[in-house]
Amino acid sequence: MKLLKNSFIHIFSVLLLLIIATFPLVIFNMGDRVAINFEGIFEEMKQFFSGLFTGSSFYYEQGDRIRSILTDISRYFKFSFFYLFWSSSIILLLSFILGIYFWRQSNKLLNNFLGFLGMIPDFIFISILQILVVIFYQKTGVRLAKVATPSTEDPAILLPLITLVLIPLIYIVRTLNERTQDVLREDYILTAISKGIKKRNIYLYHVTTNVTPFLKADLHKILAIMISNLFIVEYLFNTGGITALLFQHQMKFGYQYNLVIFCFFALFLLYVLLFFYLKMLILLVERILRHD
Repeated sequence: MKLLKNSFIHIFSVLLLLIIATFPLVIFNMGDRVAINFEGIFEEMKQFFSGLFTGSSFYYEQGDRIRSILTDISRYFKFSFFYLFWSSSIILLLSFILGIYFWRQSNKLLNNFLGFLGMIPDFIFISILQILVVIFYQKTGVRLAKVATPSTEDPAILLPLITLVLIPLIYIVRTLNERTQDVLREDYILTAISKGIKKRNIYLYHVTTNVTPFLKADLHKILAIMISNLFIVEYLFNTGGITALLFQHQMKFGYQYNLVIFCFFALFLLYVLLFFYLKMLILLVERILRHD
């Protein structure tokens, strides 16, 4: 029953995505009212699916040129995956360190400095980082990091990673802090303390294995935050990822339904790959600790 329910949700989500992607083509401003061409929704979807069999849906226009979506999207996908892969890995590592092992210290830090940073909108935070790097370079002649990506061969790495890591890290560390406090109040933890078991072993083998289920449950939220931040990061740092193909190309060459759909599915693939990657890492940590 659960499998059937999940399958229905996924099918409905895909269908809703296909419909939403048609809106720029079927919604018109008629002056005093907004008109929707409902027939156009089904027509666009019909052309897309028929194009999957004829092959026309796998190509898009770039000015006077016709290019292969699958060929080009792989290059954009690679850049987005690079930033999300490393930022998610850093988040997972720091969530264990700050959220579990040093939860007292990180709790104080989050309530002050990091908590303040978390309230700053992403585009303002990025601008502040870029300005500080430029000022530091002007004063010292030392370039701490690239403020943008001048070319695909010379990408900005440090600042985009910092931006992608910050907000999800604040969220997950705060959550794990609360769960760690709850676990430390449990009777079996108090019994372990009374028996004189070392604090390191209590945190490593008892607290961690009872907190990681909450971390796994929040993976969906973490990745949702990261991918939503990716839109701003890739635009302001000019990193040339999937969102550049999704938005900047549409503004320059016009809206193309098939290209948008493939970009959406590429973002979904990013989500799925990173979700299973992080979940496998957490399961590996749990397995090692429980069989140590």
